[in-house]
Amino acid sequence: MREKIGFWEAVSIGIGGMIGGGIFAVLGLSVQIAKGSAPIAFLIAGLVALITAYSYAKLSLRFPSEGGTV
Repeated sequence: MREKIGFWEAVSIGIGGMIGGGIFAVLGLSVQIAKGSAPIAFLIAGLVALITAYSYAKLSLRFPSEGGTV
């Protein structure tokens, strides 16, 4: 039996495709620009993302509000 794809299912598929396919596009571009330093560039970017997430979590605990970042 086939089930129909609703709005939220279509949105989820679209977001998954963008995020899933986006890493391959970024990887190719970063290797082209950074050449052999691409793993170091990804490591630095990961550290920056980790620090940003940590500071955002601490800020959210310090100033709790409903409604997210808006």
